[in-house]
Amino acid sequence: MSDYINYTSWKGLKALIAQLCDKDKNGKLEKAEKYDEVSIFNNKYAKMLEIEREIKEEFSVAKQDAIENFKQKMFEPVKKYTKPAPAKRIMSSADMISEEAQKHGVKADNVDIEYWAEKIDSAAQKYNVPKELLVGIIGQETNGKFSKNINASTGAGPMQITKITIQDFFPKEKGSWNSVYKKMNEELLNDILYQKDDSGNFVKDANGNLKLRFSSSKALRDACAQDDELGIKVGLICFEMKYVKAVAKEIYGKATYTNIPKVIEELKNGSITLSAKQNEKIVEEALKNYNSVFKSYAPAVVDSLKRSGMDFNELDLIK
Repeated sequence: MSDYINYTSWKGLKALIAQLCDKDKNGKLEKAEKYDEVSIFNNKYAKMLEIEREIKEEFSVAKQDAIENFKQKMFEPVKKYTKPAPAKRIMSSADMISEEAQKHGVKADNVDIEYWAEKIDSAAQKYNVPKELLVGIIGQETNGKFSKNINASTGAGPMQITKITIQDFFPKEKGSWNSVYKKMNEELLNDILYQKDDSGNFVKDANGNLKLRFSSSKALRDACAQDDELGIKVGLICFEMKYVKAVAKEIYGKATYTNIPKVIEELKNGSITLSAKQNEKIVEEALKNYNSVFKSYAPAVVDSLKRSGMDFNELDLIK
């Protein structure tokens, strides 16, 4: 006679295990000599209970960890979201000129982009200035047309030079503004004012002084209308002086004949360091003084500089 357990009333996982242990599938767990279904069931069910215990323990630990993490998060300072800085935009002079023309409603096909890109790249490379600055000013002065050999009643050249703006270039009595321009960028000033021979060397008179190319500021202004490369150089040094004056105003509260040479020296030796925000403000101030006629002029040029990707953090005009 065999012992047995009727499991048909059981439910859940216990019933499933019993069913798997019931070899002859008669609804009973029987304890026979050859095959002990009861012992097999007891063994399998004990293992299941052990697994259930382990799961409950792990769940308890996980629950406690979750509670601790939640408490920690509750008392952590909230991290302020910082918008990632936009990737620096790198554009060629040709692309900048094309975009600047279109900004003013001028078709790029109507602009000699190759001509202007060559002249702007040449000046930017030789005098270590951002090409974005030259494109922005020329684009604004020409209303995006990038016209060649520009002459007008008030200004001449691609950066619209007036006689008044350049009269201080010319050597006068000792202590004149000419010496300040030389201190700021002597190489650029010399390339503008003085004669060169066919080999590119400066020509000197019998006393060893450099020979002037132009007899007056008016003659230089008129020459800018015939020589776009010269017009870019003249406009550049004019802007550089406006920039230096704007730096003096930012650092010392005002720009004077006395402190401007000091500012130039401090910019060159690194005593003055400017943030991107300061530089943007200073550039806009310089542009206002470069062209004080139109209030929209400076903001429009600054907008062009930003769109072209100029990095105001790396702006270092006076070297």
